[in-house]
Amino acid sequence: MVMRVATFSQSSTILQNALQTQAKLAQNQEQQASGYLSSDYADLGSSAVTLVDLEVSVTRSQASIDAAEDALARVEMTYSVLGGISDVLTSMRANTAGIITEDDLTGLQTVAASYLEDIAALLNTQLAGRYIFAGSTTQEAPVDLDAYQADNLTGVNTNYYMGDDYEQSVRLNSDRTLDYGVTANADAIEEAMRALSYAATAAPLTMDDLEMLSDLLVNAQDGIIALQSIASTAAASLESFISTEQDYIATAGEIITDVSSADVAQLIVEASNYEVQLEASYAALGSLNNTSVLDYLF
Repeated sequence: MVMRVATFSQSSTILQNALQTQAKLAQNQEQQASGYLSSDYADLGSSAVTLVDLEVSVTRSQASIDAAEDALARVEMTYSVLGGISDVLTSMRANTAGIITEDDLTGLQTVAASYLEDIAALLNTQLAGRYIFAGSTTQEAPVDLDAYQADNLTGVNTNYYMGDDYEQSVRLNSDRTLDYGVTANADAIEEAMRALSYAATAAPLTMDDLEMLSDLLVNAQDGIIALQSIASTAAASLESFISTEQDYIATAGEIITDVSSADVAQLIVEASNYEVQLEASYAALGSLNNTSVLDYLF
């Protein structure tokens, strides 16, 4: 079929407009189906920069949350272990206070040896394959009693400790790092180990030792409770940080959705308008050419 020369220019313009409208309708239908304005950043214009910045920020925030949650698990385990040590010291203090005669001392030494093993086992606690009281040497048990014996109640003795002095910490963001680690050679733990080791191995343990032993146990337990308080504070800080970051991610997610998601209701209206425009274009072309424009479009 041949267009009349007189209507060729007008028909070409209408056809070009119809093709553009059809392309817009196809994009509109794709947006309705996916729920997003675009499958990539190219069609988002200036919003693409905002979207990229938000997605990078959310990824960074999630990484910080993961690190904080890992640290929180270790802090909570540390707190629990310290609580176990405090319980042992409470029992040992009660046993020491219950000694009445020298005949009771042998039994106290037996109990002390058992409690020393209990605390050693607690200090060798692992979480996810890492020893939590070993400083940076997390793959090696921090406490070994084989070569350890406290021969007095006054001298510091950390021969049981196999780790180092490194204090575990977690980097929460570019300007904030939180220290949370406790090592098995901490002063309070050393005092507990010294008191129990001496009580278990002194030859002989005498009634005169009991007052100093009791005082050392009290000091050790006070120190353990202080370490628990520090762990509790660290846990609260980590929980607060995690909550704040989770709130940020939720808010950022809403913004990302607003930026990238399509307004389906609006798209439906636009699609209806495109369809009306196409129908009008088809009708105009049909009138000009006395034929169906579909022969050229499809």
